[in-house]
Amino acid sequence: MTDKQSSTEPAAPKLPEMNLEKRLQDIYSDKMLTNTEFMALRDDADRLFTQLIKQLPGNGCIGLFQQMADVTVQAMQLGMLDIKRARPTADVKALVKQSYEFQVAYIKASLDRFTQSL
Repeated sequence: MTDKQSSTEPAAPKLPEMNLEKRLQDIYSDKMLTNTEFMALRDDADRLFTQLIKQLPGNGCIGLFQQMADVTVQAMQLGMLDIKRARPTADVKALVKQSYEFQVAYIKASLDRFTQSL
């Protein structure tokens, strides 16, 4: 303990894990994604993009991608709410999950492909 710290000072809050693979393992370790975990992940993604935009201020596509990610998540949420209200069969639920998973995999594959040449 330093002279400036006292035993009554609260401990510094734990910083979030910034290794994405480990972070996702931690989040899904209990097979449940909480609102707090979801919002923390979103906030960290936004913080990283803010840093990236400061590093590359002339690249308008970076900010556009961040905005489109927010729009994509909102469209996914609204679409899922509509689907839920329709009370789909188990087969339709499975198709919904598979369809969305493939769209997300397409985005991830695009990221992998485009960053290979950086």
